[in-house]
Amino acid sequence: MSQSRFVLFFLKNWFLERLASFCPVPSWRVVFHRWRGVRIGENAYIGYGVIIDRVYPEMVTIEDFAVVADRCIITAHGCGSIPLQHLYPRQVKPVRIGRGAWLSPACIVIMGVEIGELSVIGTGAVVTRSIPPKSVAVGVPAKVIKTLEGGTLLEPGGPAGGGDGSRNRNPSVEGKEHGGE
Repeated sequence: MSQSRFVLFFLKNWFLERLASFCPVPSWRVVFHRWRGVRIGENAYIGYGVIIDRVYPEMVTIEDFAVVADRCIITAHGCGSIPLQHLYPRQVKPVRIGRGAWLSPACIVIMGVEIGELSVIGTGAVVTRSIPPKSVAVGVPAKVIKTLEGGTLLEPGGPAGGGDGSRNRNPSVEGKEHGGE
């Protein structure tokens, strides 16, 4: 890519990122990031002030129902300073935020990391390694402190449904629907 073409590409992405960063409508923030090239699934939420890789946005995937809270940073590339590039050459690796994962405010996710489906990343955590599905990770660097058990609203038989796909089931009135009390 020529230098002038790269500058235009970077300016377009920077402008769209700035629009997304302060846009008051959450669905528009998602659209602006998609226009930049970020792969974002359905019903995903992107908070205010989120920075998603400015040079390689297409290397970031945020799956369905994932939440990236305010002021998170997700980067898919890195390199050392000019004097250190022989030790730390430019690297570009994909980042994937799994289905239903939740990144709390001010998390940092670096290149090559996969955050598993339905995982939770605590506020201010720095994720330097992949996190398995249904895990809670906190700290700098982020470490798994807990594994989540049981179904979810997204799974048949989860807390919302008992296997029939119902999301509005209320156990306190369930007996009344079937002739109880």
